[in-house]
Amino acid sequence: MLKFKKINIPYLPIILILAFLLRVMFLGTIPNGFFTDEASNAYDAYSILHTLRDQYGEFLPRYFKSANDYREGLYMYLMVPFIKIFGLNPFGARITSAVIGTLTVFVVYHLAKEIFNQKIGLLSALFLAILPWHIHFSRTTFRAILLPCLFCLSLLFFVKSFKQPKWLVFSSLLFGISIYTYNSARVFIPLFMLGLGAIYWEHLWKNRNHTILGLIAFLIIFIPQLIYQLSPEGMARADAVGIQTDINKIISDYLSYFSPDFLFFKGDPIPRHTINKMGELYSFQIPLLIIGIIELIRNKNSSKWILFLWLFLYPIPAAFISPYSAVRTLAATPLFAILSGYGTIQLIDFCKGKIKMIVTFIMISVIFANLAIYSKRYFVEYPRWHSDVWLSTLGETINYADKTSYKCIIYSSNAYSEYAYIMIPFFTKMPPANYHKLGIDIVENKLDMGRWKVENLEKKIDDLNTNCLYLLYNGPNPENNTIFKGKDGGILYEKYQEKLIYSPKDLNGVEQYRLVELKKQS
Repeated sequence: MLKFKKINIPYLPIILILAFLLRVMFLGTIPNGFFTDEASNAYDAYSILHTLRDQYGEFLPRYFKSANDYREGLYMYLMVPFIKIFGLNPFGARITSAVIGTLTVFVVYHLAKEIFNQKIGLLSALFLAILPWHIHFSRTTFRAILLPCLFCLSLLFFVKSFKQPKWLVFSSLLFGISIYTYNSARVFIPLFMLGLGAIYWEHLWKNRNHTILGLIAFLIIFIPQLIYQLSPEGMARADAVGIQTDINKIISDYLSYFSPDFLFFKGDPIPRHTINKMGELYSFQIPLLIIGIIELIRNKNSSKWILFLWLFLYPIPAAFISPYSAVRTLAATPLFAILSGYGTIQLIDFCKGKIKMIVTFIMISVIFANLAIYSKRYFVEYPRWHSDVWLSTLGETINYADKTSYKCIIYSSNAYSEYAYIMIPFFTKMPPANYHKLGIDIVENKLDMGRWKVENLEKKIDDLNTNCLYLLYNGPNPENNTIFKGKDGGILYEKYQEKLIYSPKDLNGVEQYRLVELKKQS
């Protein structure tokens, strides 16, 4: 057996420090930019902090309207103290996810330790600490990162209930709270609980008093969510992305989440959800996962069925919408870490004598070599690869415009879209009480913020205010035209002359946005 106790090394604290560093280093600047979903979540938290109301003026809502997708509010409330401490800025917004991601590593250690033993717990924590999939979403202000944390904590208490049934109530309570983390949880958690009930019905029946109390606790939390989910507001996000009904397409998309391309080589095709040249997991995990699953089948540990249930169910919520979505299947990240940790121990324990030492050394070398390669790709190369999808210089452009003396600033809806409206109050730190009075509503296209206005230039081409400063998008040029810059340039070209005021360059030397004055063509 591999021995961890020969040297008195604090393995878990070292792993947690590593996990935190990978999630917090350069957090304010990598990812390179700040996305609209991040800004919306952060400004809602900022608004709650100062007024106890969301950006629409709703008092302590359970669901935040945001961009008309009615997001679960738990994540935004957790952001509030961090916004208070670090301020309304990319680092202050993202640090919540970094902390949650690190806490998940800690919880996974205890979960794997409870299911197997301390060695597997430590290795599972290590794998999650360095997992590209989990690191990526621990560094963005996306609320999905909360689901793996609360789900694993719920599972931990459920496994503990095999020895102490009282934990069933806490497990059920946390399962209920987990539903308020992300859209996928609304489907995944109830299905998982039904699976647990079918597999462990003898345990639940034997301890039926605790089971009934736990069920009541879960239903108290779940039923209001279910009622809301069936309302027009609750279905808003599902209506926007579209729920698939073609069974063949659903099966195909379900299987996509087990494809080597998604897991090990290419990952999610959306650049905001992964980095180039890598899958969601490391390729060296392939044999470890195969060994882990095979040995788990042979294992007589009754808790193994939790892992198989997890593996079977994790793609289902995403399969009804699209293939290859890393964010909708984020709940699987601890599972792959645990299976990798389990497979590693099985591989090492299979070897004897000097071969065991050699295999252990090779494994350590491979793990940290892959971490070094990933770190280079993420911290050095990724900021240059996809600065456009993260709107990298938009915040800088907004800040520059806000400091000018212009009484009117027009934000072109071509600069990402009307949904970028939230970037303005975020980067200008607009007081929420003042913002509420403006009645901003993306659905009703009410985007007049006083000094700032979001407008479709094409619809007002004959009556643009030439006293205003205009924030325009530089590209791409329609049909590769080199006479004017981007769609905005094409709209303005025939009727207006531009005078450039400011246009910052991103890391690749590209000017994505520009501030201009307009003058009518004579």
